[in-house]
Amino acid sequence: MVPIDSQMRATEEKLKKKFSRISLICFLISIILILWIVVVFTGVYILNNGYNWAGLSFDIWVYMVCGIIVFFIILNFILYNKFSSINKVRVEAEKPKPEFIDGKRVYVYSHPERMEGGIFSKTYIAIDKHSVLRLISLMVPPNHLWNKDEIKEEIEDKKVKEKKLQKT
Repeated sequence: MVPIDSQMRATEEKLKKKFSRISLICFLISIILILWIVVVFTGVYILNNGYNWAGLSFDIWVYMVCGIIVFFIILNFILYNKFSSINKVRVEAEKPKPEFIDGKRVYVYSHPERMEGGIFSKTYIAIDKHSVLRLISLMVPPNHLWNKDEIKEEIEDKKVKEKKLQKT
């Protein structure tokens, strides 16, 4: 079974890609429409092709392009808000829930932070009637545990020492 957090992350990544594509398409269409306005302006005012040579008057083209761009801006705002709300839900779900032991809230301090592997000691220190501190300290780093290269070197060193002892 897939954990909820990873499902939420996968959904968030899919939405991020989808919303990014939609935003890019809106941006490209806006650029094309602005270039079209430049072409219509050039045709009407510089080349004197007539006021309606592009099918509609220059004013109507400008109003339509402005309306479409405003629509794209509103659409991007809505997509951003939807993505932000989904992201907030995931962040809230990932927050650690308070832990209690014997009715006392446990506060955790780990040194070094975010270290995985190795051997840790856990020490509980009473702070007051309602709180306990769990102090997690690294005793043996992960690279010192079952390091294959070190084991091979130790075995080879023992063999060399045994051969020297046998020669004498």
